[in-house]
Amino acid sequence: MLVQTSSIISSALVPSAIGYAVGWPVSKYFDSNITMRLLLSPVIGLGIFGAAAVSIFHFLPITAINLILVVLGLSAVASWLSKGTIDPLLRSPASPGFWWFTVAFLLCLLPAFEIIPQHHGGSVGVGHPIWDHAKIAIVNEIAQNGLPPANPFHSEAGSPNTLIYYYVWHFIAACSSVITGATGWEADVALTGVTALFSTFVITWLAVARSRSAYAAWWVLPLLFVGSLKPVVRFVFGKWLDKWMAPEHGLQTWIIQAPWVPQHVFSGTLALIAIMAYLRILYSNAGRNMALAVFMGAILASAYGSSMWAGGLSLLLILPIVGALSVSHVLRAKRLLDVFNSLSVTVIITLLCAAVLILEQSSILNTRKVVEFWVFPVFAGDYWFLDIPGFWLVLIFLEFGIIYSSFIIWSLAKRSDDIYHIDRAIFVSVLAPLFCTQLLHSVIMYNDLGWRVLIPSMLVMTALAAGLFSTHIGKGTLVGRLTTITAIILLTPSILIGAKSVYSNTSKFRVEGPESEEGNAFKASPEMWKAVREVTPPNEAVANNPLDLASVTYTPGNISWAILSYPSEQGRRILGAARGNVGSWRSMRTRSTMPFWRCYG
Repeated sequence: MLVQTSSIISSALVPSAIGYAVGWPVSKYFDSNITMRLLLSPVIGLGIFGAAAVSIFHFLPITAINLILVVLGLSAVASWLSKGTIDPLLRSPASPGFWWFTVAFLLCLLPAFEIIPQHHGGSVGVGHPIWDHAKIAIVNEIAQNGLPPANPFHSEAGSPNTLIYYYVWHFIAACSSVITGATGWEADVALTGVTALFSTFVITWLAVARSRSAYAAWWVLPLLFVGSLKPVVRFVFGKWLDKWMAPEHGLQTWIIQAPWVPQHVFSGTLALIAIMAYLRILYSNAGRNMALAVFMGAILASAYGSSMWAGGLSLLLILPIVGALSVSHVLRAKRLLDVFNSLSVTVIITLLCAAVLILEQSSILNTRKVVEFWVFPVFAGDYWFLDIPGFWLVLIFLEFGIIYSSFIIWSLAKRSDDIYHIDRAIFVSVLAPLFCTQLLHSVIMYNDLGWRVLIPSMLVMTALAAGLFSTHIGKGTLVGRLTTITAIILLTPSILIGAKSVYSNTSKFRVEGPESEEGNAFKASPEMWKAVREVTPPNEAVANNPLDLASVTYTPGNISWAILSYPSEQGRRILGAARGNVGSWRSMRTRSTMPFWRCYG
């Protein structure tokens, strides 16, 4: 078996337990509604645990006992700092019910299914997102050899081969692997599904809390599965669209990003939590902000440690603007010193939790250029002066369709004074990352910055669209009529495009095949790697051809070594007992000649 269902289930329970154990007491800062706290707790808990535990386990071996002790310790600290009555940021009068949780759980299995192998005859295939899940090798590397992780993709004699990547999400998956004995692939599948579910929870919380309507929760689910409108335009007008639009990689909705890059989605979700914590510190004079500042610092570190784009650069843009907009309120309330002290604590905790990651990743700045300015190319030819308005009027509309249109309509709606500061922060959270995508791009290989930095925008627009539909659809006002027209015209085709993507990656090979020689070889890969482990000394690496089984992925890139070259369970137990022997199981770090800079995706 390539993966086992029981191992996936047990691996999903581990981050869920960690999230609720650490996050439940902290969730009272954000909402007073018990059900809404159930939505928020797991992301908050994993955010606090992620970067904090990464720092701790640079000094401790990653064993099941140590992990349990760290989780219990963080849970105790969270409970101690959150004890007593706390005035929350919001008091939601409504919340989703049991059946919503059931449907949300079932729908969020789909991103995980896209990483699970599909059998057709004697062959095995995988959906396209598996290509980006070559980073399963990072999960295995951390589970086998601890922190800091070595680069499992490339080895150079005389070099420390330190991994330069934002690996907090993969560390959490490795924790599941260590505790349950699951393989890195199984832990990755589980955390991909869990991330999709918890991301849905946070979007739903924001949608329901902002709109004060429980119906917004049901609108979130179809809106998460909408796709780009480009295929619809191509279906109606043929190749006309491709003739006048630049051949730049498109932006991506949630249903694309969740299975492909769950680490970035996790980071973008943490970014929303960090923004809301920031708002409470800025606008609440009910006290207890110093404790919240500690939690916010750990969450910021995890957001950055899971994606330097979605939770790093995006927050560097959003938080200063939101802070500047709050200055007049802070001065009127005479809370300047209180806010300064709280944010100072946040900065200190962030640096303590993220210092190791920052130090490791900053080394790349000495060797290569990471980002540069540009104007996002929209139209064919060098017409940058048309690309500037075209980005907002054409590109974003085609890529984000119904949720972008809903954001524009939401901007026209009447504001409530008691949440005006939240709406203003929401507005900034949408626009700032989109401006970043338009004016900056990463140059390491692909424009990963442009695709990932806007994840917080995409999540917020989804929440706003759900809230808008739940409160305005069918009404006779201008906003109501525009909302109704938008839903009628755009919702069905958008969902069909998203459904097509899901089918392509979850069932197409299982239904259509074809059975192939490489598919047969991929199915037999576990036995091959078992044989490799038996003959490889523990202090050696295995050279590997990156073009082996190249047709298994949508572009050439051998996936077998990355997801199947994990050690035996006996090897993991030996490692846990003898941590500190740097050579332990290093043979399982199979080295590919595929450049690692692709892994910045």
